[in-house]
Amino acid sequence: DLIGSGTRRDCYQYPGEDSLCIKIPRQNKLGLKQQAREEKFYRSLHMRGVSTAHITRYHGNIETSLGCGYIYDVIRDPDGNYAKSFRDIIRQGICSATDYVEVMDTLEDYLFDHQVLFYDLNPTNILCRHNADGSLEPFIIDGLGEKVAIPIAHYSSYLLERTIKRRWLRMVETMRRNHPWMEGYRYHH
Repeated sequence: DLIGSGTRRDCYQYPGEDSLCIKIPRQNKLGLKQQAREEKFYRSLHMRGVSTAHITRYHGNIETSLGCGYIYDVIRDPDGNYAKSFRDIIRQGICSATDYVEVMDTLEDYLFDHQVLFYDLNPTNILCRHNADGSLEPFIIDGLGEKVAIPIAHYSSYLLERTIKRRWLRMVETMRRNHPWMEGYRYHH
């Protein structure tokens, strides 16, 4: 069953395993390139012992009838429904401005504390699980890693932090233009 589609990959429910999905690049160069970039990123996280508390975990490859697929966690709410994207939650007005700001604070802390690099962090690449206590727990599902051929930022924690900060603040400014609730968010790293 198709769960969702991005610009370069389709995501399917893993047969017989509710906690996993399979991302399959559309048969184009960009989808395959993106997947190779993500695999490299996940290997580097594993080698550094970085927590995957707020990103979907990668579990390896599988051959499918649609080509090579890549296995990831599925993010679900406690009731078993698929978690919604941060964009959909904002558009539907499901939560309060305070809840949205808490999502931003959680992501900022996670990315900076664990030095997790991203190249395309936007509300469609973030899923939010509604926990039993009513809180939102964010998970980045796409746009992680680095797009440049020579990832210089990875060779210095100082450069890595500066790159994360620059990209984070760029994303925050984009969101501020579109979402009035962002006035309650304050950058703190």
